Amino acid sequence: MSKFLVINAGSSSIKWSLFNENLVNEAKGIAQRIKMPMGILTLDYNNEKIEEDLPLPTFLEAVKQLEKQWENHGIIKNYSEISQVAFRIVNGGPFLRDTCEVNDKNIEYLQESIDLAPVHNPGAIEAILAFQKIMPNVKKTLHFDTSFHKSIGEVEYTYPINKSLSDKLNLRKYGFHGLNYNFVTEKMEQILNKKPLNLVILHIGSGASLCAIQNSKSIDTSMGFTPLAGIMMGTRSGDIDPSLIPYIMKHENMDIDDVMKMLNEKSGMLGVSQISSDARDIQLQRKTNPQAKFTLDLYIRRISDYLIKYLNRIDGKIDAIVFTAGVGENDHYIRLNTIKNIKLLKLEIDEVLNKDRSYGEYKLISTANSEIPIYIVRANEELFIVKDAKNFFNNKN
Repeated sequence: MSKFLVINAGSSSIKWSLFNENLVNEAKGIAQRIKMPMGILTLDYNNEKIEEDLPLPTFLEAVKQLEKQWENHGIIKNYSEISQVAFRIVNGGPFLRDTCEVNDKNIEYLQESIDLAPVHNPGAIEAILAFQKIMPNVKKTLHFDTSFHKSIGEVEYTYPINKSLSDKLNLRKYGFHGLNYNFVTEKMEQILNKKPLNLVILHIGSGASLCAIQNSKSIDTSMGFTPLAGIMMGTRSGDIDPSLIPYIMKHENMDIDDVMKMLNEKSGMLGVSQISSDARDIQLQRKTNPQAKFTLDLYIRRISDYLIKYLNRIDGKIDAIVFTAGVGENDHYIRLNTIKNIKLLKLEIDEVLNKDRSYGEYKLISTANSEIPIYIVRANEELFIVKDAKNFFNNKN
């Protein structure tokens, strides 16, 4: 029986999912805190969750430990069972926009594009190289978060800076979270029994963005040249006046790397609240700590401003507004107040439905009075990736 392994590597983690040939998820897990003093392996298999602390000094060692874990628990009995390993890649740069095979040339392209996704791409490349050593004969594919946004028009993807410089350095909006946007769009086509669709999707997690979708294709999205742009996030600032960067450098005696690290890793909800990058931690203090309440107000305002902008961008009837990803799926307060901030349309959430977290893959949370239906759809980019991976070689043959 053919099996598919989906790998989603971050700066210090490898998230994995194993699917059978019927695309049913058989097991999943994550290796965390790679390159830190002590790592964590978490396994979710046979309705049991197992966690183990052990050193994971490199990505190669993490993959070796995953291999041992799979063998010890009988998850993969023989590596000939694995027909394909599919890797999620945040940004393949200007030359890698479509699903492709792992080969030396494409790895070289990824290495050239590290600056475009400095938090994610280094770990992804290390994970790919590790799996090349562990499973050299297994087919491998790359799947890009930027692919879904290839349909964005020139007016939307162009920055108003010197054209010669833009052309030379490929300076443009790429957009991210595309694998999940693609999944959610297809899911909404099933839910509404209609295609194509006009949607605004809010992918609100630690990293967060919005996407305007016309005729089931991306026409604009809030992240840009890198995932730093757009709305405020867990640790990322989102949109700021770029003049802040040299100003901070001058007055705080910081270099450009220090400032960019601050904007990517120490800003957003963490930077404003001084509490946490996790909305759950900030919610716990919302009623007693004015700064926690202010952080959520600022966060929600940034989201709702993009929401009304993208609702206005769509030509014709809008089929739905959709919340997805960790915060979007689980935080009723942020969903409710994001919608309440919209004044130009009559949008209304049913507060009882909105607070009820007992739902399956999706749920309608708007009232009958709402001009546009509002849904929650659980993110599942791994399922989209494995379908894409299976189709890639089928279509080539």
